[in-house]
Amino acid sequence: MRCRLLGLILATFLGLNLMAHGPNDRAYNVSLIRLIANPKAFDGRRLRLAGYLDHNGIDRAVGLYVSELDGRNFIISNSVDLQLEESSVAKLLGKYVILEGSYHAPIGPLADYANGYLYHVSKLRPSALGDTPQ
Repeated sequence: MRCRLLGLILATFLGLNLMAHGPNDRAYNVSLIRLIANPKAFDGRRLRLAGYLDHNGIDRAVGLYVSELDGRNFIISNSVDLQLEESSVAKLLGKYVILEGSYHAPIGPLADYANGYLYHVSKLRPSALGDTPQ
């Protein structure tokens, strides 16, 4: 009886640890389009994304856009907000980047009008892909 109880407690503890997500978890490669189309499927997960980095709000917020065209034309429905300081990414604004971050899906009555946000953003680097200026 004690072995079963100990086994059950151990299995529960290990299961809860495996389900927890933190900033150091393995990042899943996901396209930004797939994330925007299925936000709840990625809620709380650590993700690796590529996209066009530009301003994403009237408050000088930074966002990751699907394409340069979306970023230059401020099509926020094709973007995800990033929780980071603009000054930390100023040199990368207006460029394609690859980054990792933990995703929070939108909730509540306005969930259909927002695409969520990425927090604990790390490994932000320029991408060699995408449109390059002539």
